[in-house]
Amino acid sequence: VGLAVALLLRQLILKTRIGMQIRAGATHREIVGALGVDVDRLFTFVFGIGAMLAGLAGAIAGPLLAVQVGMGEHILILTFVVIIIGGIGSVRGALVGAVLVGLVDTYGRAFLPLLLRSVAEPASADMIGASISNIAIYVLMAAVLVLRPRGLFQAYGG
Repeated sequence: VGLAVALLLRQLILKTRIGMQIRAGATHREIVGALGVDVDRLFTFVFGIGAMLAGLAGAIAGPLLAVQVGMGEHILILTFVVIIIGGIGSVRGALVGAVLVGLVDTYGRAFLPLLLRSVAEPASADMIGASISNIAIYVLMAAVLVLRPRGLFQAYGG
């Protein structure tokens, strides 16, 4: 679903007239408004798409996670990490950052406990492996910031 949404958004932004208006309005709001585009209405539409995507994310995550107040806090923190890794304002960077964070987290949770079982008892190895996996995401973010302070992909026009 995530890949399909990413491809649809890419097509919308790069291949349609409204996508062209969104890109232009994001960088040159006054000029686009002077050309006759209702920029406020355009960005209300963009906000609506964002709200729809948030609802889709909730519908997908609801059956997998416990639905409760504040359930998005962990996801929100990971989202900020993904944006920082990818580069603020870069959609391509957000996609690459999300894949990297997902790989580091998944491989860390899958393989670190197995590696640690050779030096610790299984219960401790599982707990330590999960903790190190959580830390590995932030180590990845720190490494990217040291090597590329603006993220992997820099946004244009900034």
